Amino acid sequence: MSTKSAVEQPGEAPRSTKARILGAAEEVFAQHGFEGASTREIAARAHVNISSLHYHWASKETLYVAVFRNVFERIMDHLRSPTPPLPGKDGLRGEKRYVVDRIMRELFDFFAAQPTIPRLLLRRIVEIETLDLGLERDVLGPAWEHFTAWTRRARLDDAAARLFMLTMHSVVMVYALDSGPYRAVLGGSLRETRLRDALRVHVGELARALLDRMAR
Repeated sequence: MSTKSAVEQPGEAPRSTKARILGAAEEVFAQHGFEGASTREIAARAHVNISSLHYHWASKETLYVAVFRNVFERIMDHLRSPTPPLPGKDGLRGEKRYVVDRIMRELFDFFAAQPTIPRLLLRRIVEIETLDLGLERDVLGPAWEHFTAWTRRARLDDAAARLFMLTMHSVVMVYALDSGPYRAVLGGSLRETRLRDALRVHVGELARALLDRMAR
């Protein structure tokens, strides 16, 4: 399945000014974090003037929130693609297979195809204590509700569903960074099809084992 880039979002022309600014902002915030990013650098990378950027977003803060909203809309759009009905005869086992083999695979492929996004999300974790823009309330909280709702289909209670998704989300994000230290340990890059396929299988097996343990 192809994954849309930051400048190819629903409702935006592929090379519209707003889409270019969002794509550039995603890259700059991922590279420098909120504090280190500047709207001038974002405008330059988007090939627009600074007044054009501020015409669409009044401040760096509003643009930062817009970037995260855009990212999670893309994730949700990616996961909304048609899926086969859940197997009824297998009961809980079928529910687990759905969660692991569909949702985990799709999330892995999404992050692996766009390493800027895990960098952005991990920077947010580091900055969370000093930066409060209502992001958790307005964007991240509702997104997590969607993720845990899928996991509840595996018959986990709310607390277990959240722990499962947080654990697997963290594992997938760190792998998807495709960082130098990880490439050295793994003996290759996630950009290589062979290694990416092997890691996708590994993540699925890990998720399946964790789900089996938590559902006891």
